[in-house]
Parts: sequence; structure tokens; C-alpha cells
Amino acid sequence: MLDVDARAQRSFERLSAAVLDLAAERSPETLTVAEIARAAGVHRSTFYEHSDSPSALLGAVLRAELDDARERHLAGPAEHDWQAAVRSTVVEVLEHLERHRAVYLRSLGSPADGTLRTLLSEHFRASILLLSRRGALHPPVADLELVARYVAEGTVGALSAWLAGEGPREPEAFLDAYAQLVPAWWPLRAAV
Repeated sequence: MLDVDARAQRSFERLSAAVLDLAAERSPETLTVAEIARAAGVHRSTFYEHSDSPSALLGAVLRAELDDARERHLAGPAEHDWQAAVRSTVVEVLEHLERHRAVYLRSLGSPADGTLRTLLSEHFRASILLLSRRGALHPPVADLELVARYVAEGTVGALSAWLAGEGPREPEAFLDAYAQLVPAWWPLRAAV
């Protein structure tokens, strides 16, 4: 059984690399199962063992990286330096965006493709709800879903602008600007 799991993991890794490479070259919504499987060196049936569509596979690969960052910095002991934890999480998300810049730019720049915009928004929404449950946020509005969506959508907009910008994209410059934009009760705002 261990050999099957190892083989499945290798197949998933090859499929992940293939979908990222192909999505960097052209719009993710135009990718096909056949070309991803071919690029990964696996059969189409193997693709379907891991995902039901190219966009679902791409989303799963990118979401896993984002979720790992959240887990690394925002989980753990209840007593946290939330400002440092949020800052570290945002830096890791910025590194993720830079690493997959071509993929995100194609999707975020397409009015017809909201897939990755939604993925990022849902990531930030979940992170904000987690921070709220952990007592790290004290928004003035009781409706946490409203709060989470408001901050998440604004964050995605700011990240989209940062990612599309010319020249070097410095995480510290983004963090400084972001800290000025977020509400006063947001952990990064305490540094301003």
C-alpha cells in the first residue's frame, strides 16, 4: 500500500508542476486535461484520480501553499504576537504570489476568469475568521462574515495592484502601504 501512496504522490507532484507551468504560459481556463496529463507524463485517468478539472487542480495546488502559510503562522498557541504572525503570513503570501506571478497575472487580469481572485479572497476570508475565533481581532461590527469579506476583498485588490506593478515588488513596501489601508483594529495597523 505504501508504494501505491508514493506513486500517487509522485503523480500528483508531476500534475502540479505541469498545471503551474502551463497556467504560466496561457490563461488557466483554456487548459485541458489531456495536455496537463501529457506534460506530466501520466494518463488522463491518473489526472482524474487527483482532480476533476484543470481549474480545480490549479486551485488545489495554489490553495495548499496558501493554507500551509496560514497554518504555519496563525495556528499554534493561543497566546501569540498577532502582529508578527499576520506580518509573516502576508510576507509568505507575497512570496507565493511572486513565485506564481505569471499564473496569477493571467487570471487576475482576465475579466472572464475570477477563479484565482476567488481563491485568494476565500483564503483571506478563512484567515480572518480564524483570527476572529482566536481572539486576535476585535472589529466594531458583530457580523464576522461581513467583516471577513470586506477585508478579504480589499486585500485581494491591493495584492492584485502590487503584483501587476512594474519594477521590483518589495514586500516591505507593500506591508507599509497595507498597514495604512486596513482598519485600526487589524493587527498590522498597530505598527503604524
